[in-house]
Amino acid sequence: GGIGHLFAQRARLKKSLAALIGGKADEIGFVLNTSAGLTAIALCFPWHRGDRVAVFSGEFPTNVTPWQRAAELFGLEVVYLPVSDFAQPGGPDFSKLDAALQGGLRLVALSAVQFQTGLQMPVAEMTERCRQHDTQVCVDGIQAVGSMPFDVTKLGIDYLACGGHKWMMGPEGAGFVWARA
Repeated sequence: GGIGHLFAQRARLKKSLAALIGGKADEIGFVLNTSAGLTAIALCFPWHRGDRVAVFSGEFPTNVTPWQRAAELFGLEVVYLPVSDFAQPGGPDFSKLDAALQGGLRLVALSAVQFQTGLQMPVAEMTERCRQHDTQVCVDGIQAVGSMPFDVTKLGIDYLACGGHKWMMGPEGAGFVWARA
């Protein structure tokens, strides 16, 4: 028992989560849920006045509201891109994302899987485009992690926030954030 037992349990959980997402245990922190994780990332990111952050219209509010709040606090511009561009019959249309990147984005925030439709966003392709413009990527993983392969290293993302109560079958109030070292 005792506090040592709790620290050992936390270390085992971080190691298990790291294995699940392809990250490292020391890159993981615990939060109450996806909302708390995204809010922590949005409010602790090293913003500069005038930075631009892109979000997607139709996203679950958890992945829009923290960025709007960061914009209010830090003098940012929120750029809204249509999620429908990634559900085209002929494949994803990256033209609006590419135009926003060329206009200068500091960060792109997206959900790996869209809550309304189940659309799997082309995260790796989006991240590759973002890398070409030194733009960081933050992913809401609540609809993906535990239900499909999800590897932060292969996807090339910078931040992940995820609650444990959906596909990982954990309790409410048990989530995590991952941040690239």
